[in-house]
Amino acid sequence: MPELAALPDLSSVTDTALPGWEEEYRQIGQVLDRHDIALLGSQVLSLPLEAGLRVETVLGSVPYSVFDAWFHWMD
Repeated sequence: MPELAALPDLSSVTDTALPGWEEEYRQIGQVLDRHDIALLGSQVLSLPLEAGLRVETVLGSVPYSVFDAWFHWMD
């Protein structure tokens, strides 16, 4: 099991339910589906952003990924 971090980290993204949370994972997926909301998996989140896009963050570095754009942190 990944170590919990205080700040979001791409390596913490899981594409499957954690053991013991399968039913909750399924229920959350159903609710999101009803509202046309998709959970982005690690493959999509790790894709690079288009060249020239900048993300105001202290966590990521160039080249930025989709994850950096959604979970940026600026203090």
